[in-house]
Amino acid sequence: MATAADILGVNGKHKIPARWSKHYQRLCAERGRLLERDSSSPETPGIKLDDLAEAAAEESQQCMSLVEKKVTQASLTEVLDAIRRIERGTYGTCELSGQPIEASRLNAIPWTRYSLEAQKKLEKAGCGHRCTLPALEGVSKSDGGETGPEEETEQKEAA
Repeated sequence: MATAADILGVNGKHKIPARWSKHYQRLCAERGRLLERDSSSPETPGIKLDDLAEAAAEESQQCMSLVEKKVTQASLTEVLDAIRRIERGTYGTCELSGQPIEASRLNAIPWTRYSLEAQKKLEKAGCGHRCTLPALEGVSKSDGGETGPEEETEQKEAA
């Protein structure tokens, strides 16, 4: 039976530089933890429509589960990308400046793409995080790009 790692193609044998072997091991362990969390889905019992409070609590719990799943998947993407960077030989190099990423930063955040200086520049420009929580939008909001006054204000403030 194939594992998730087999399906994702992350079990290939790659020559890992000795200087990144500890980071590679940590990232692989994190990948395993995230895959396990991602594959475990909470059981959702049927909602009793006669009890509105219980139904609301159940819906709230389902929404939180979806947000948690989205964050887990985003984290998994970052970890898998870092593993690929080690395998390709580009790990430890800032994707913005091309300079080496500080060792202390890699120890703290082994999946980081940017040096501390580059990360600060990105955050100052309003581009601090590559993967963020999805926007909480109403079901009736169109995908046509039309924005209301509140969204336009938020977009101007972000710019």
